[in-house]
Parts: sequence; C-alpha cells; structure tokens
Amino acid sequence: IRSFLAFARPQRQAMSRVDARRVVTDAATLLENSPELSARHRIAVDVRPGEVWLQADESQLRQIVWNLATNGLRAMPNGGRLLLAIRDTHDPCEADGGIVVIEVHDEGTGIAPEELDAIFQPFRAGFTRGTGLGLSIVQRIVADYGGEIQVTSDSGAGTRVSVRLPRVTAVRRAAALAENVS
Repeated sequence: IRSFLAFARPQRQAMSRVDARRVVTDAATLLENSPELSARHRIAVDVRPGEVWLQADESQLRQIVWNLATNGLRAMPNGGRLLLAIRDTHDPCEADGGIVVIEVHDEGTGIAPEELDAIFQPFRAGFTRGTGLGLSIVQRIVADYGGEIQVTSDSGAGTRVSVRLPRVTAVRRAAALAENVS
C-alpha cells in the first residue's frame, strides 16, 4: 500500500543540502543487515572522500538508492557483487553547478533487450516479491528533479543503472530566478 501511495500521490519535496555520498554509504550499511542479503552477496561502495552535495529531498534520494539496490539484490538469486557508486562533476560556472551520478551495478540475471523499454511501467514486477512500483517511483522522482536514468543490461551478466541528477534542481533554479526578478 505504501508503494502504491508513493507512486500515486504527488510528493512534497523538503529540499535541503544533502550529502549523496552519505546516502549511498548509509544504504550499503542497511543492505548489509537486510533479509534480502545472503552469504553469497557482496556489497561494494565506490565513493570519493569528502561530501558530494546536491539540493534534494533526502528521503526521496534515499528511496532512489534503496529501490535500485534492492532490485539489484533480487536480480542476483545465486549471489554476486552489488556496487553502489557516486560520480560527480562540479562546475561553478554551470547554472546547475554540475551533475551527481548515482550508479547501482549488479551481477545478476540482467534484463532482456526487448524488456528494457518497459521496466519503468507501473505494476510490472520482475521479481516474485514486490509491487512493480519501485522503478516507476524512481523514474518519477528523477524526472521531478530534471534528471535522467540510463540502464544498460546484458542478459545473464547484470545491470547497471545510472541516475544523473543536477546538483541544483530545476525547481530550485526556478525559485532562485523568481527571487532575482523581484
């Protein structure tokens, strides 16, 4: 029910300065204690030292990472390595201050090429457990932030999901522009 409501109900954004690196490392810690994790799974984190700041709603950012990571674990029923990573560009000359990329890479079953276009459709569960809303929720949040998602997958060899988010969202830029005009 919570997943359905998160998908169906417009979300309020409590925008603040969030350290994306901390969100990813916290998710890894939670995953290591999750019932989804078996002895055959390994969680790896690839983040640079120091904070990676962006304007976001922290709970929504956590939901993006959690939904992608749990899908990655479910895609590896026989175990494997799940990598959570952060990449960022910081350019103060750019209007958005650069891009933060959150990557989740699993060594799981992969997604067939003919199914890739449909993975973000609501209620399209690819696993026995789940509602089929996780990726739809991720897509909605990323779109609300003016970001984009790239998915690459090889059947039987795993999937890599890259979420590109502007350091300063379109909503935040519009508010700043409105402030400057007045």
